[in-house]
Amino acid sequence: MVVDLLIKNGTVVFPGTKVQQVDLGVVDGKIAGFYANSDGVEAKTVIDATNLHIFPGAIDPHMHIGIYNPLEKDFVEQTRAAAIGGITTLVNYFRGKESYHTYAPQLIETGHQNSLIDFTFSFGVLTKRHLAELEEIIKEHGVTSYKFYRNYQDNIGKIFGVDDPLTLDAADMMEILDLFKKTSEKLVLCVHCEDMDLQRSVVKKLQEGPVTDTLGFFSQTSPDYAETASVMQALYLNKLVKGNMYIVHLSSGSSVDILEQMDWLIEAGVTLETCPHYLALNEDSPCGLLAKVNPPIHSAADSERLWEGIRKGLIKTIGSDNCPCDLDKKYSKGRSVWDVLPGFPGAGMILPVLISEGYHKRGIPLETVANVTSCQTAKALGLTGKGTMETGADADFAVVDLELEKEVKPAVFGGSDYSIYDGMKLKGWPVYTISRGDIVQKDGKIIADQGRGKFIKR
Repeated sequence: MVVDLLIKNGTVVFPGTKVQQVDLGVVDGKIAGFYANSDGVEAKTVIDATNLHIFPGAIDPHMHIGIYNPLEKDFVEQTRAAAIGGITTLVNYFRGKESYHTYAPQLIETGHQNSLIDFTFSFGVLTKRHLAELEEIIKEHGVTSYKFYRNYQDNIGKIFGVDDPLTLDAADMMEILDLFKKTSEKLVLCVHCEDMDLQRSVVKKLQEGPVTDTLGFFSQTSPDYAETASVMQALYLNKLVKGNMYIVHLSSGSSVDILEQMDWLIEAGVTLETCPHYLALNEDSPCGLLAKVNPPIHSAADSERLWEGIRKGLIKTIGSDNCPCDLDKKYSKGRSVWDVLPGFPGAGMILPVLISEGYHKRGIPLETVANVTSCQTAKALGLTGKGTMETGADADFAVVDLELEKEVKPAVFGGSDYSIYDGMKLKGWPVYTISRGDIVQKDGKIIADQGRGKFIKR
């Protein structure tokens, strides 16, 4: 047998099931087979993975590239950064006030010209027009995941200047869930959970009192209960409709507490995501307001509860919420807690954080790490052929040295002049990133050309 690529002497991490020493072969960008002994297999390229672990390529389900920078610039810089961290597929959120028939062709073409890795999009549902054209968008562009920005409730008209805004309240959520259910079983509603009546009341009171320009103070602007109350409502409405719901960026330990007690809300069709910054940082971290993000980073206790949510299978996916901007942009409106812009670069941090902080420090099994960084994301968002270690699946791998330690600096990933993780020492890094059988990253260096990434039509 002749294969294009043979990875020998390594240990394969099968998501959610086992870790096994086995060789694997790749033909035409697909997994061709697993071999207990590959001595009879001829290969055009061989990787000796002695003392290395082969994970399925990580999938980042939650990026916001093209917000603060031109999309083509972000596709170049952020997919390179992602690949350095073992990411082989990304899902980018895009929102706009016009028809998505207007946006989609250019978005996809920009990705084809500039992306190093495979990509797809989730669109924001902001207007009645977006709902009216839903079925056409699915058929023409294959976009099956849509974001419900609860944090924009009652403000779409003002923010986007449209005359047919959605309210984005609970009634809208239930109506959209029902519409999705009737339109296609593939549709997924991705919900930013935040009770805005509670959040806005808290902010009003905080603005009247003493203010400190700290991450701890910003944490108070959207307290844990504002998220948890919204999560409970969203999941219950989804249960009534029997829809597909994906909760983005879970940030609060209280949300994990409730989900443990009310696990009947988490049935088929429900996925909960958290992010590396909620796991690795807390409100006392030295990065300060550089890590301002919505929802805020909370306490160290919140971080530990989120880790337990991963361990127990309540939290099923990890998204970076990568929203790159440089320091000048971050501070363009000022340096106060109210003025610092939300969002920061975070591409490529998913696997290093999960391996270092999860596997090494907290004993979370490697099979679980592979499950939450790849397999369950692919299942939740309909990424066929991704996230699995099976014959015939896409040959997307992160080949990891579990003992390799690096100090995080902006230069590790490039594309930014700061990192909120600056100075952290993380143990466990990809030494190869392989996308559809192509080696795109080796020893922290990109060795493939931009524009090789494919759009995934779902």
